[in-house]
Amino acid sequence: MITVVEREIPADIVEFVETDRLFLNPLETSDWRIRRVVRDKVLRCAENLPDGLCLMIFEAFRPRSRQWELWKPVHARITADNPDWTPEQVYTESSRWVAPPDGFGSGHQAGAAIDVKLALPDRTELEFGGLMKGLTGVAPTDWPVADELRKNRDLLVKELHAVGMINYPDEWWHFSYGDRLWAEVTGRDTAFFAPID
Repeated sequence: MITVVEREIPADIVEFVETDRLFLNPLETSDWRIRRVVRDKVLRCAENLPDGLCLMIFEAFRPRSRQWELWKPVHARITADNPDWTPEQVYTESSRWVAPPDGFGSGHQAGAAIDVKLALPDRTELEFGGLMKGLTGVAPTDWPVADELRKNRDLLVKELHAVGMINYPDEWWHFSYGDRLWAEVTGRDTAFFAPID
């Protein structure tokens, strides 16, 4: 069981701002709030990328209401696709694809997670295989993909891990620091950040 110990006051929330190495893609949101320490790690990662590469962020903070919007159709689909499953089985499988909005929710709700890709300076996104937030087998980071896609996935993980961010293994695009998932993946029993919404 993960204990959450808030180490940074929620008032220490800042916004991402674009730089020449960090882009914000408004496809999912226009709310770019994030924990200051997470923002600083992401900016450091962007500056450390090999020449000609940038980070493109698709989502940072996500309010609980938005998490429910993402959760409900996934839960409904898994329920419909598996009529013999128990509610616990449906919940567990749904949780693999979208963090449940109840309880600790998503690292996005804690302002501690980002959804991100690599891009070129002209904002062209590199290919990673599969759609971001796609409910397919190709979403896991280590899924067998073509060499070019593997190179992109591995580089994104390597560069973000170098600044202390971790990748959620079931989603190649999701990275966090200090949230419940970060604690689970890194084998800690304490997370720093609780949901702020």
